[in-house]
Amino acid sequence: MAKKSIFRANRVANESVSGWLDDHAVVVEDGLITAIEPAAKLSSAGDSYEVFDLGDVSLLPGLVDAHCHMHCSATHDAQALALTENVQQLTIRATNNMRKAVLAGTTTIRDLGSRNEVAFAVRQMIEDGHVPGPRLLLAGTPITITAGHCWFFGTEADTADQVRTAIRTQVKLGANVIKMMATGGMFTPTANPRKPQYSVEQLKAAVEEANRMNVPIVTHTLSAQGVRNVVDAGVDQLIHSRWYHADPNKGLDYDPDTVKKMVDQGQWVDPTLGHHLLGQEAKAKGEVGPMSPHWAVSFKVVPEAEHVETLMNMHDAGIRFTTGLDMGMAYGTHDRSAASAWAFVETLGWSNWKAVHAATAGTAEALGLAEKVGSLRAGFVADLAAFVGDPATSIRDMDRAETVVQSGRVLKLGGTVLV
Repeated sequence: MAKKSIFRANRVANESVSGWLDDHAVVVEDGLITAIEPAAKLSSAGDSYEVFDLGDVSLLPGLVDAHCHMHCSATHDAQALALTENVQQLTIRATNNMRKAVLAGTTTIRDLGSRNEVAFAVRQMIEDGHVPGPRLLLAGTPITITAGHCWFFGTEADTADQVRTAIRTQVKLGANVIKMMATGGMFTPTANPRKPQYSVEQLKAAVEEANRMNVPIVTHTLSAQGVRNVVDAGVDQLIHSRWYHADPNKGLDYDPDTVKKMVDQGQWVDPTLGHHLLGQEAKAKGEVGPMSPHWAVSFKVVPEAEHVETLMNMHDAGIRFTTGLDMGMAYGTHDRSAASAWAFVETLGWSNWKAVHAATAGTAEALGLAEKVGSLRAGFVADLAAFVGDPATSIRDMDRAETVVQSGRVLKLGGTVLV
């Protein structure tokens, strides 16, 4: 017999995730949404449905996060742990992190860099129903140069042919997306965030190979020349998209012409602002803050306001942003995906609904899942997250859902974990 459920709430997001439907209910059968109706119309549903009256909560689609490292600790010493822990330890950490994520209301996650032995095994255990966790899109190991950014859990590839082989290997293992480290990064002392790691020609080879195998390709990119390279190569999405000047004595090197080309090519950006917000708040509370500035940027530390200004300029030019917390990096804990939406409101000045949409339907679109998750509409997967309060008026009310439903299965109800 088909499993049928009704989830009623005082506030239910409309199909476009742009406003509330008052006192409505979501009807679910066999893991899919079949209808969203006024609660009064469903009073005679009968015994064939299990009815969950969630009360004075805000019912949203499950959150979608575009940037995770499942086995990283999100502590100030995340780098040291990623270097020293063995596969068994990392797998246990990743399993716990994915449980925390889904129970907070993040029902879909794209992991952009975890060891293959961990990421694919954890996804299989979730899909087989052995452990709770979000729907996972996986890159597996990121592709980087020898001693490059995140080499300690990446695949090192230095030539175009090695990059092609690395991409083929990841897809063979089950990767849904390819992640390349187009520049160095803050997490890795032997990498230089101000400098590209790959040439345009090498990146074009990667894009060609990913396209041939029908998987998207995204790039970690912190320098202005790195941004120009990946835009010229035609990657699908940019992660961070910062504009550090190649000269360590200078600040940023923002390029409006490159941004226009990004807009014309429809390239999305994950600005990872929520991760920075959580780190700054931890530091303000007296916790050990994020690691010291990388040697390549310590000569000329760029004020956060300048990075924010470039992101606002990019957005005003037409760049679309995903919500991606960079989960696993210092203080980007796996249960705080909603902080990306908070940062859009508090740092970039977005409206609350625009930020909520980005955390659900918008990022689902960026991940190629716009016809499956991210909205509450008939035919979509029944991923639901209910929050106490009203994120439309107070964005931080969207934090650690009180009730979570994934594919029609109730994982958490009224604050009580059921799995």
